[in-house]
Amino acid sequence: MKQRIIASLSYRLNTEIAPQNPVKFLSKLNIEEVYNLTIPIIYLYTRSKDKSKQVYMNELVSAIGHSIRSNFSLKRDSALAAKAGAFILYTFEECGILRVALGASRGKHASYIIEVLHDEHIVKMWEGISVEKTEKLPSLSPYAPWTHSKHESGANIVKTRSRDVLDVLTAEKYPIVFEVINRAQEVGWCINESVYNLVNWALRNKTDAFADIWEMQNPEAKQSKLREAKTIASMARRFLNTVFYHMYYLDFRGRKYPATAYLHEQGSDLAKGLLLRADSKPITEQGFFWLMISIANNWAGSSGREDGAKTDKIPLNERVYWALDNEEILISYAENPKVNQGWMEADKPWQFLAACIELKRFRDWQALHKAAIEEGSLDPFAYSSSLEVYIDGSNNGSQHLSALTRDEITAPHVNLVPSDLPGDLYLYVAEHVWSDINRKVSEMCPEEVKECEDVIHTLTNLKTQINETALKSERRSELIEELRKFRKEHEKTISKAALVFWYHVSDKKHQRKVVKRNVMTLPYGGTPYGLGQQQIDDARKHGIDSLNTMEHKWGSFMGREVFEDCKESLSRPMRLLSIFEEAGKKAETEGRFLSWNVPITNFPVVQHYTEGITKRVYVQYGPPTGIRLSTGYYENTLQLHICMLEDQKPSKYKQSQGASPNAIHSLDAAHLMIAVHNCSFPVTTVHDSFGCLLADMPDLFVIIRESFVELYKSDPLKSLMEQINGNISDVEIGSLDISLILDSEYAFA
Repeated sequence: MKQRIIASLSYRLNTEIAPQNPVKFLSKLNIEEVYNLTIPIIYLYTRSKDKSKQVYMNELVSAIGHSIRSNFSLKRDSALAAKAGAFILYTFEECGILRVALGASRGKHASYIIEVLHDEHIVKMWEGISVEKTEKLPSLSPYAPWTHSKHESGANIVKTRSRDVLDVLTAEKYPIVFEVINRAQEVGWCINESVYNLVNWALRNKTDAFADIWEMQNPEAKQSKLREAKTIASMARRFLNTVFYHMYYLDFRGRKYPATAYLHEQGSDLAKGLLLRADSKPITEQGFFWLMISIANNWAGSSGREDGAKTDKIPLNERVYWALDNEEILISYAENPKVNQGWMEADKPWQFLAACIELKRFRDWQALHKAAIEEGSLDPFAYSSSLEVYIDGSNNGSQHLSALTRDEITAPHVNLVPSDLPGDLYLYVAEHVWSDINRKVSEMCPEEVKECEDVIHTLTNLKTQINETALKSERRSELIEELRKFRKEHEKTISKAALVFWYHVSDKKHQRKVVKRNVMTLPYGGTPYGLGQQQIDDARKHGIDSLNTMEHKWGSFMGREVFEDCKESLSRPMRLLSIFEEAGKKAETEGRFLSWNVPITNFPVVQHYTEGITKRVYVQYGPPTGIRLSTGYYENTLQLHICMLEDQKPSKYKQSQGASPNAIHSLDAAHLMIAVHNCSFPVTTVHDSFGCLLADMPDLFVIIRESFVELYKSDPLKSLMEQINGNISDVEIGSLDISLILDSEYAFA
């Protein structure tokens, strides 16, 4: 297919491009290089991370054109980029790989979407691009270190358009920032062949190791997720028995990301399970302790305790005992994973299996060296391990909010203080929410409650019947019409019934599930509307029968209920979030970008939110069809709305919407940088997660906490408020002793 695409492009460039055609610059370029630049973009755009998002033609052709013009150092021209991208894209339609179709209107104008006809061809072409030809693949040698904001490869260290940031970033002025990113680029990775040997088998046989894919109801989302898994497996095959490296960059908050697609330590469970570090260290006795904890954490299932706590929510020593008690079973998964498939039930099956395999390798090594170990000439924990293991923050956004406000009330629930068992912020909020719901229902008269329950019962029955009736059947249409009439006739009661509906969700585990995502996203700009939409989107995911027929109004109600409750149950953190938002609004009113320097690392954060002015561009798609119209264009000249990247304007409302999540993200990024700086060994960071070799985890466990204290002893709240002109006079600062985190077992575990 590659040669067919290249041949078609070459032929069309020679026959369709008139001297006055603006895309004639393509004929002067290396066509194979154009192909190599185009394939990754088509691949990545048609495998959108947003499973519900359609691929719009205007976005795809713009991306293709900009990539080509940038690679060949041509002047930025968004209109010309779109025309060039459309010329190239048509060859893929001509070859039957995809097609452009008229989609639903966006605003007043028609839109064109991409429909993939042969996904397997796109995948195969992407797999066929050599490692050296795309930045989306790892490198076989370490990248040169960053010394300035622009790398020798031409990449920028920070994904931002702010020259104020890029012009000041140097290794001399920001040593911690450059140290962190350069140390990450020195780390070599390799593929765990034992894990790799199972991946394609598990995909072919549709095993439960990929249950999250097979259980998907949305066919487009399922296909996208399946393609991601296959891509990771394909990349792993390509890098078997080799050491590879990643380039890293920062977002404008200071968070570190790999430039590689899919197969990296910030990727999916499958990607992490396939990775080993290229270096290794003797496991040590403490490292073995952390291997067993990692097994328990990745299992995250029943621990056998009477309280029902899962293995990642019990004391660390109990996690070790659980793994030791089940060691024979764990090793059996590693010995014969195709037969003993219990590992597939783990919360993170591929990382769990990788840890079980490492346990088996360790025990095999001990058996091989039994004589030397027994005579004392060999340390029983001298086995050299390359396994990377991770510990994660506990509601990290809320941890930072609690630390900023010294909030002794929420601190125990996010594990900033010592406790016998892990705190649970979700359960804490759920108890508050349902306490309020129960109180309000108790204040309703019995007749009101009965009326609401009758409405709920009728709606549930109607929806259940609809779900059980054949699609497009006459009976289904009748039921849908009956449902519509019932809703219209009982509109007020349906709204009032939200309280009674949620009142009947009485299981505390179910209540916790309902509020979990809401509480998790609150520190990152959650709104009442947004939380309500989450409730609607997640209703069928919780495994709670009553939510399968939930009215959207009731989901919206719960989102508002959680938001309003958190104003009381998380009063200090919520008030601080509103102050960040107010500072953003003020900046927007004054026509400036909100900015601040993060304490200790001094990283410059600038909310440089801009958007290109959108203009209509006439794009020829394929050879002219039919006669030239009165407009001067042909039937297949499409009118696309193109974002002019060279013609920017400030984005509306982004300064206020982004202020609180960006402030929190900049602080967790600072914590990561400080921790890496304080470690003498390589550390993998994934936002609120820290990874290292088993032997280094005992030290990392301590350093993470010390670094958190270091950050908050610097009083980042005062520093941030001074820089953004935030007024915290009405925020009550609590009495939390931030140094207590040093003795908290569960803050990062």
